[in-house]
Amino acid sequence: MKSITIGRDDSCDIIINHERVSRFHASITREGDRYLYRDMSSNGTLINGVLIKNRDIYIRFGDRVLLAGNIPLPWNQIQNMTASADTYIGGSDYKRERAYDSARAYDEDESVTYQSGTVLIVFGYITAVLGGLLAFILGPILISSKQTTPRGKKVHKYKPSAVTNGWVIIGIAIISSIVQLIYLSKK
Repeated sequence: MKSITIGRDDSCDIIINHERVSRFHASITREGDRYLYRDMSSNGTLINGVLIKNRDIYIRFGDRVLLAGNIPLPWNQIQNMTASADTYIGGSDYKRERAYDSARAYDEDESVTYQSGTVLIVFGYITAVLGGLLAFILGPILISSKQTTPRGKKVHKYKPSAVTNGWVIIGIAIISSIVQLIYLSKK
């Protein structure tokens, strides 16, 4: 069976437009109910939490595969391209698709665009350290702001790191406020 190539190069079957993905990052060949994954990259691939670099490994549909450590393998495309081996081998009944664009981030199986939240994070940290009430507003905004994906799923509006920072901002604000209360109560 023909292998599916994955990488940044326009000749790949699945094109992943991300700077950490190699031009020819990997290839996948379906063998029954499993896939032979061949990593050919300089940054490697995380497969179920284990870094694989320049070697072959068997994987199964649904395994957590992250190209260059953070780009999810587009399983739906892989499955569609390998579902009909006769059609695929002919090479004319499928089209190359861009699976990832560096301007977009992915939430498991759905693509969503996240906002960075940088301005809120900076103001949140500053006010948290100063013990200001604004931190108690900015932290929850980072944590609870949601957006709806094209399929109607509710996901965070901000990047996962911004959500984590929201929790940290709240924690620092609480600690800073407690320290200020203790200080003021001793005066």
